Amino acid sequence: MKKGTHIQIAAVLCAGLLVSGVAFGAAAKKPAKSAPVHPKLSAQEMFVDCAECHQDATPKVVKEWDASKHGLAMVKCYQCHGTFEKFSVTPARETCAACHAGQMSKCPQDKACWQCHIPHSFTAKK
Repeated sequence: MKKGTHIQIAAVLCAGLLVSGVAFGAAAKKPAKSAPVHPKLSAQEMFVDCAECHQDATPKVVKEWDASKHGLAMVKCYQCHGTFEKFSVTPARETCAACHAGQMSKCPQDKACWQCHIPHSFTAKK
């Protein structure tokens, strides 16, 4: 090979490495999508039923919940999602098992309940 060809190959390899590094760096710096942050609550507000504020903040979810079997049975938000201090948007399977131990033994162990049941309304997916 000619001397100029070696330089061209080296330049192409360096450019490739540089582009790969830039692409990797950009991917690494991409901010993770964070969960919505709940507004600060006073100690008194933490004792108020979630639905009182969410009636205005997320009326569709509250209406769906009220019409669901769980809503009609008076199951409260904290029973599945936890208290304000230890709130979880996505409850653990064990949380469902507290009331549904019999059903849990029949469900696939590799899936969360809401993968077969729509959250809040708990209607079977078709």
